[in-house]
Amino acid sequence: MDTEELDDLLRTSAPAPRGVDLVDVRAMMADARAEVRMPKRRRTLVFGGVLGLLLVGGAGYAAASTDWLWSDGLENPDRSYAYTSPNWGQCELRYSGYETHNIFIQADVNRIIDEWFANADVEAAAAPYVEGYLSQIEADQAASDPITDPRLPDLNAWQAHDQALATALHDELKSHGYDAEHGLAGAESHSQLHCEGEDWGGEGSR
Repeated sequence: MDTEELDDLLRTSAPAPRGVDLVDVRAMMADARAEVRMPKRRRTLVFGGVLGLLLVGGAGYAAASTDWLWSDGLENPDRSYAYTSPNWGQCELRYSGYETHNIFIQADVNRIIDEWFANADVEAAAAPYVEGYLSQIEADQAASDPITDPRLPDLNAWQAHDQALATALHDELKSHGYDAEHGLAGAESHSQLHCEGEDWGGEGSR
């Protein structure tokens, strides 16, 4: 498969960014925390061997390009989170601001997000959630048909870190009085990942 075909495949398979009602997101996060405490309660997040990534906003798949082109709203590296992937090495996850659809709080919400990324140790803030999300993902996969995709450890790490970052950011906004009941219902955001050794086609497709 050549690069052009791979890019076309990624574009057609990538889920489009979408808005998510934060009432549902809040319930999802609470349920996820309960699942971490009670592993027998599981929610399947992988479909047919392809990672289904659930975020506060939407999923951003990196194109197969060494240029590392960032999608709209993610060009600024200030909202950045770093982690080491099992096989892909150092990864950078960028997070957009919130589109609150509320002119009275829009600037303040994004100010809080900017200050959090600028001043907080965001990796440390997300760290308590990573292992729980990863364990949940792997438990769901163990209970389903075997997945042989060689990218699976890296895709699982991506999902776990992205969900952990979204949860930590949700906690920060809530500490400032913003949640689904206070201005964020219907808010939208998105993220995108790039890694040093990323392989979106998988070894089996080459």
